[in-house]
Amino acid sequence: ECRIAHPVVKCTYCRTEYQQESKTNTICKKCAQNVQLYGTVDGKLLCWLCTLSYKRVLQKTKEQRKHLSSSSRAGHQEKEQYSRLSGGGHYNSFSPDLALDSPGTDHFVIIAQLKEEVATLKKMLHQKDQMILEKEKKITELKADFQYQESQMRAKMNQMEKTHKEVTEQLQAKNRELLKQAAALSKSKKSEKSGAITSP
Repeated sequence: ECRIAHPVVKCTYCRTEYQQESKTNTICKKCAQNVQLYGTVDGKLLCWLCTLSYKRVLQKTKEQRKHLSSSSRAGHQEKEQYSRLSGGGHYNSFSPDLALDSPGTDHFVIIAQLKEEVATLKKMLHQKDQMILEKEKKITELKADFQYQESQMRAKMNQMEKTHKEVTEQLQAKNRELLKQAAALSKSKKSEKSGAITSP
């Protein structure tokens, strides 16, 4: 009678075993304090996965209660099934489908969020890598263009220097030729002058 009145069940939230004092109490004292401090799941915004899982639990709970209320089993069996249902025992019956609604749900959600964050960071990193590659490509193109312009300028300066040198040499040669011609002309004039003086 004591076991029937106060069965040992698992807490709906933390899954630890505790002695159920009333059929409406489905969580342990520690989780009850947390509910008083932080509120219940119904009052919180859930992700789509947790929402679907939570709705599935509610639907199966309603179906079980409907089935229990319409069954013609003995009172002892009905009480035992009801205590299992209200105490979290239905989690064991539907463990494959309700695994997401156990405390592992939090870990699953955290892992999913971390995976999403990692994927976002990878995407951002890929975008930054692409930007860096584009900048490096642009810098390489600018360097190549600068080197080409510099080589063209050097070639042009060398060509101008060569042309200037050739023109200077030509002018110097022409100047020397003119000096020679002037000296020869001056010498011929002097000889003509001296010949005119000596003749009677």
